[in-house]
Amino acid sequence: MSSALTDLFPHPIVQAPMAGGVSVPQLAAAVSEAGGLGCLAAGYKTADGMYQEIKQLRGLTGRPFGVNLFMPQPEYADSSAVEVYAHQLAGEAAWYETELGDPDSGRDDGYDAKLAVLLDNPVPVVSFHFGIPAQDVLESLNRAGTLTLVTATTAEEALAVQRAGAAAVIAQGVEAGGHQGTHRDNPETDGAGIGLLSLVAQVREAVDIPVVAAGGIMRGSQIAAVLAAGADAAQLGT
Repeated sequence: MSSALTDLFPHPIVQAPMAGGVSVPQLAAAVSEAGGLGCLAAGYKTADGMYQEIKQLRGLTGRPFGVNLFMPQPEYADSSAVEVYAHQLAGEAAWYETELGDPDSGRDDGYDAKLAVLLDNPVPVVSFHFGIPAQDVLESLNRAGTLTLVTATTAEEALAVQRAGAAAVIAQGVEAGGHQGTHRDNPETDGAGIGLLSLVAQVREAVDIPVVAAGGIMRGSQIAAVLAAGADAAQLGT
C-alpha cells in the first residue's frame, strides 16, 4: 500500500463515515487517537456545519482524519410518480403535524460549497461516495495536500476511480449497511451486489492503487479476513 496513506495511521483501520449523525467528531477523534483513521461524514450537512465539525475534531485530536462527501446526483425520478407518492403520504403527514420534504431540494448536498471549504482549509483525507469527482477536483485536492479516496462497488467502477486519479479506492461489498456507493442508481440491480471478499479480490486484480475494504466489517475477525484476502486496509463499520 502507498506509504503516503499508511503513514497517516499505524493500524489498518479506517472508520466508516456514516452520514446521519453517527460519525461525530468525538468518534472520529477516538479512532484517530487509537491509531486508525477517523472520518467525519459531511453528507446531509451544510458546508458550514461540516466546517464547524472539522474545527471541533481538530480540537480533539492532532492526528490525521478524513472527511466524506456525497457526489451530486442526476435527476432521474419520475415527477408524476413522486407527486402521487406525496399525495399518498399527505394524510400521515397531517396526522403527525409535519411537512413533507421537497424532493427537488438538496440533490447536490452542497457539494461545491463543501469542496470550497476543503480546498481553503485542507484536511489529510477526503473520500467520495455515490460517484467519481471530476479529475480537476481530485488534482486540486492533491495540490492542497489531501489524499483522495473514492468508493466503488465493482471492478469496473474501481478502474474508473483509478483513471480519474484518486489516491485509493474503497471497495464496498453488498454487506454494507443502509446503502452502497454505486456510481449509477439502477433499481434492477438492488440486492445483486458482490460480496466483500470477492469484490476485494476482483478490485485488487483490476487496479494498481491501494484498496480499502468496506461493508459489514464490525469485528476483529472480519478485519483479519479482508487483510488475508489481500486488502490493504480494513474499514471499520458499514
